[in-house]
Amino acid sequence: MEQTSVPLLIEAISKAFPEEVSIAVADDTRFIYYHPSQKIDLKIKPGDDIPEGTATHRALQIRQKVSLHVKSQIYGVPYFGLSIPLLSGGSAAGCVTAIFPQTAAEERARLPKHQFLIGRREDRWIPIPHQQICFIQSDGGKTTLYTEKDVYLNKYNLAELQNILPQDQFVRCHRSFFVNVNAIEEIHPHFHSTFVLVMRDKHRSRIPVSQTYASSFRQLLGF
Repeated sequence: MEQTSVPLLIEAISKAFPEEVSIAVADDTRFIYYHPSQKIDLKIKPGDDIPEGTATHRALQIRQKVSLHVKSQIYGVPYFGLSIPLLSGGSAAGCVTAIFPQTAAEERARLPKHQFLIGRREDRWIPIPHQQICFIQSDGGKTTLYTEKDVYLNKYNLAELQNILPQDQFVRCHRSFFVNVNAIEEIHPHFHSTFVLVMRDKHRSRIPVSQTYASSFRQLLGF
C-alpha cells in the first residue's frame, strides 16, 4: 500500500465513524498508520507487528470483513474491532480497522436489529419496513426518513443507523445521506466524478454522491 495514500484514506474513513473510534491501517504484515481517539488508544505504532487474536490479523487471514470483540490480554484494554481487508488480485494487501471502545461496542450490540425503523410523525410512532424507506437524511442534528409518500423523524444518527441497517440494501453516499439502492430510479454523472441520484419518492428527490463515496458506490452497484 502506498504510504502517500494513507492520509486520504483515513480522511475518507473517519467521516463514516463517530469521533470516539480509533483507526489503524496495516499492510499484509505490520501496521503502517494509527490514529487514536480520545476514548480509546491501543498505543499502536507504525512498524508494529500485527498480533494474533486481533481483528486485523483475522481479516488478513480470511480476506473478509471481520467484527470481533478483543480481550484485554493483547493491548491491555478490551475493544471491539471492525476490520476490512484491502484486496489485490485475490490477496490481502492491507487492512483498515475501526477500533471502538468497549462501552461503544456494548451500545452497538444493544441497537435494534428489526426489519423496520420507527418513524415519528405528529403524535404517532410508526414502524416503517426497511424496503419502504427511499433514503435517510441527517440535517441540523435531525434524522429524517423518506418513503415514497411520507416523511418521518427517527431518533438515531447516521453512525448508529450504519450499524442497524442491512449493508446490502442501504449505502452511505454522502456525509448527510443513506440511500436504499432498490429505490434509485436514475443515476446522473456530476462534477469531478461524482453523481446525482434520482429517487423513487413522490418528489423524485435528487441525492448527491460525494467524492468521498463515489468510488465505493460505483463498485457496490457495479457500473
